[in-house]
Amino acid sequence: MTRNIYQQRIAELYPDVEPRHVEAWMRLEFSTLDHLQFTVDLLAPYVAMARDFPRDSENLARSYGL
Repeated sequence: MTRNIYQQRIAELYPDVEPRHVEAWMRLEFSTLDHLQFTVDLLAPYVAMARDFPRDSENLARSYGL
């Protein structure tokens, strides 16, 4: 599967997590991701959600078509 630009950046910073899951959690809070600087600090809480709730993360990613 081809990763979008957000998922590529997430994977660069956190290679051990599914970037689709992180993106999905971020989309719950932000209407668009275009204005964000993808840094370790910004991504940390969403990475934690993706790690702690893998089943919910997958369901959420699918609901966004990721």
